[in-house]
Amino acid sequence: MPRKSILTREKRRTQGPRLEEGRLGVLRLEGIERAASRLPLFALLALLPLCGCFGGPEKIADAPDADSLWEQAEVARVSGRHDEAATLYATFHRYHHRDERAAEALLDAGTEYRRAGSIRQARDHLVTAIQRGDARITPHACMQLGYLERAEGNYAAAAMRFGEAARVATDVETRADALLEQGHSLQRAGAFAEARRPLTACAELADIAPRHAKEARDALRQPPYFTVQVGAFQERKHADALALRISAAKISARVLEDASGAVPLYRVISGEFPRRPEAKARATKLESLGFDALIKP
Repeated sequence: MPRKSILTREKRRTQGPRLEEGRLGVLRLEGIERAASRLPLFALLALLPLCGCFGGPEKIADAPDADSLWEQAEVARVSGRHDEAATLYATFHRYHHRDERAAEALLDAGTEYRRAGSIRQARDHLVTAIQRGDARITPHACMQLGYLERAEGNYAAAAMRFGEAARVATDVETRADALLEQGHSLQRAGAFAEARRPLTACAELADIAPRHAKEARDALRQPPYFTVQVGAFQERKHADALALRISAAKISARVLEDASGAVPLYRVISGEFPRRPEAKARATKLESLGFDALIKP
């Protein structure tokens, strides 16, 4: 079922521009261009309305119905057809930019373009959504830009976007989400000390956003360095065996017990690095030897 708009549901239908049929349909603009050198300026100005210039009588297509277009976009989104949904939302905004759902259409277009991997279109629509200044839309557009930046490895830029979302959020849950993602992004950027501020602020929202607060507390317990996780097991013996195999390849490894979840995990980690590129080098070496490797955080 298509979701309800996050904005008010009272509908307004707006029609696109309609123009009357021209009297001189055979007149072509290129004809005017060829004659430009032989006609005085006032004569050209007199002819321009006949070929549809200055809002003249050339007929254009009617705007698609707003409600029908919105419903099609919602169905495509729910069905996971991201490219189609993005195009439909973008079309909605183009024809119905005065509709109360126009800012949301920009947000949804940007979100669906991001999911489809169309980075440039996603960025353009999300930035435009922010520029509209709708207080209900701006925090969510900032969040989407943060996810986009982080997916591209731009962790500092992602943290900035999430911080902006937290600052302008109009509800506590969105603010908690933004603070959590800002903290995660700062950690991934190697700014471990700076990450504590948003994570602590998120952890303090336990009464209203308990899930976010728990994740923030878990993140605060993470050590202030990068490491490479090679495996995680529910039984200690499997973790010990993997650590021995890595050590046999003359690479340091140890087993770390993680009791933060409902079931304790035994994580096999290798190395402690102050910067991500160093952890990336270790991960690459482990992968070349046939091991799995995940940089954390």
